[in-house]
Parts: sequence; structure tokens; C-alpha cells
Amino acid sequence: MGRVVTAEERQRLFEDIREFLAAEFEVDPAEITEETDVVNDLGGDSVVFLEMVEELREKYGIQVEVRTIGQFMLRRAITNIGQAVDALCEVIEKGEELIAQEEAQAT
Repeated sequence: MGRVVTAEERQRLFEDIREFLAAEFEVDPAEITEETDVVNDLGGDSVVFLEMVEELREKYGIQVEVRTIGQFMLRRAITNIGQAVDALCEVIEKGEELIAQEEAQAT
């Protein structure tokens, strides 16, 4: 089992995601909220999610593979920033347990 993500860490994760997406799409970070839809509002795609996850994996020391995190996010039909933040918090909290769950669902 991983660890519990605090409200402050969740907020920091949101801010990191917002900064990444603002740079990626050349928009003002203030325009990006938890309700912002990456595909419909920003014109992004799943590749952007994977690039973002890779960058955050390094910053937050997440040991779960990007592919596993991507499958996890696809199964939850993540579309907006708030959902992505919650999913990544769950990845941080579950860690290795998440890998086992995703591998079991893949078979």
C-alpha cells in the first residue's frame, strides 16, 4: 500500500498539472480549472495525458509504469483535470496494489 495524499499535496498536484497543460497548450494557467476538459476545452489527446503522467511520475517518485497508469485512467474515462488529479492521487496512494489490480483486469 502507498500512502495517503494530503489536501495540500492534492492541490500541489493540481497546480503542477495546470502548469504543464498551460505550457503545452500556450494558455493562461488561470484559464485551467478542475472542470477543464483536456480534449474538448484544450484540444488535447491521450498522448498529452501520457506525457503529463511521465513528467509527474518523476517529480512525485511514482513507481507505477506509465502504461499501467494510462490503462487505469482509460478505465475511469478521465476527461477533466479534477478527475486526472484524483486518479493520480489514487495511483500515489495504491502504488504496487494498483499494478496488481490493473494486471488482473487485463487478463
